Amino acid sequence: MDTLSILAAIVAFCAVGGLAWLGGYELGQANGITAERTSANRRVNGVLDSLNSRRPKSAKNKRKAARKAVRA
Repeated sequence: MDTLSILAAIVAFCAVGGLAWLGGYELGQANGITAERTSANRRVNGVLDSLNSRRPKSAKNKRKAARKAVRA
């Protein structure tokens, strides 16, 4: 094999390796985003469940308006 063939083989090997790396990187990014969204949904749902499980605060007892005597 001459020098040109060896260089072409090295370039082709690097190109295939680079494409494989890029494919893995994109797959990792997509899986990471999905995992982060899933864990964020779990955290938010946990907070909402804890808020919904509390008993509602009772309304403060307001004084009833005193009735005035009806004048006739």
